[in-house]
Amino acid sequence: MSHQPEYDYAIAGMGCAGLSLAIQLSRSTLSFSKILVLDKEFKNKNDRTWCFWTKEAPAWYDAMVYKTWDQFRFVAPGFQKKFALAPYQYKLIRGIDFYTYCLDELKKDPRFVFVQDELLSLSTHEDLAEIKCLGGTYRSSLVFNSALRVQNIKINHVNYVQHFVGWVVETQTACFDEYCPVFMDFNTDQENDFRFFYVIPYSKTKALIEYTGFSQSPLLAEVYNQKLKSYLEENHPAVPYTVLETETGQIPMAESVFVNPYGKRVINIGTAGGHSKPSTGYTFYFIQKYTAHLISQMEKGKAIPIEPKRKNRFVFYDKVMLDVLHQKKQEGRAIFTELFKKNKIETLLDFLNEDSGVAAELKITGSMRSRFFLISALKKLFAL
Repeated sequence: MSHQPEYDYAIAGMGCAGLSLAIQLSRSTLSFSKILVLDKEFKNKNDRTWCFWTKEAPAWYDAMVYKTWDQFRFVAPGFQKKFALAPYQYKLIRGIDFYTYCLDELKKDPRFVFVQDELLSLSTHEDLAEIKCLGGTYRSSLVFNSALRVQNIKINHVNYVQHFVGWVVETQTACFDEYCPVFMDFNTDQENDFRFFYVIPYSKTKALIEYTGFSQSPLLAEVYNQKLKSYLEENHPAVPYTVLETETGQIPMAESVFVNPYGKRVINIGTAGGHSKPSTGYTFYFIQKYTAHLISQMEKGKAIPIEPKRKNRFVFYDKVMLDVLHQKKQEGRAIFTELFKKNKIETLLDFLNEDSGVAAELKITGSMRSRFFLISALKKLFAL
């Protein structure tokens, strides 16, 4: 192909992954002249809330953190506990704060060009990548893609979604412990499924309350709304409240991996790159971890960085967990109750962030003394 690249790099998608990468490119030691950032819409709504735990301090995103806590509560039938999280902190970033911060900073850097267009296809042609959109074609040396997803679906794989609806509510009287989020509240009918509430307090009278499920498909809209209404009525009876905002979402919890059919000059990032943890749906921390890995490779001179891969043992743990949830031989909330009841919180958070060592992982997996885990583990082991 005789065409020359117009851009050093292109970023397809202006969500968490795309903007995180753009910011870290802008602050890196890499030499470049022009980066294209494109999406079909510019982010100007509070459509997401990211919560995560981290030991990292300071971090590039600190300025946009809306709330930070040193503890959270786990609630289930017969067991509830408030956990002190040190050396971790639990943090919340609102989507609108993230988008505004990133876009304001990037628009001050003349090397970044923003285009609003609908992405149609991506491809590699010898020494450049090509992006076809409704409004035209763009070429760059590399494309970082979070906009298009291709999943290699296999019949014997468990492919769930984490689906949720959240309300930001404001009550007329103090209802919430503003110093302690509720990480999971399983005091709700599981309906032969895996469901819980999640309460993130902004103040004594304002909180984000989400109703979340892990299953093969989402629920009808009225089911989420009814559950949220019932939760408020049961936990804060006769307290008037106003719903200020609503957010919805679906996050892949998939055994089938996301693949790259676009060629070597397209690098998948975010959920498209497999950065949503299959057994929990947590994404923000892993996006930051893998983005830093990509930047590090590029700063060391690697012209085409290798897409970060998860460690095989964590892939295996998630496959087993998904299979146990899918088989429904043991209630999902009982599994998570055992995890939080029998393990030190720091060790468990290390494990869920995939930062633990093998000895700790054996202890954690051993705490789930269920024959169903053994059956699923053997099934997945022989399927490798």
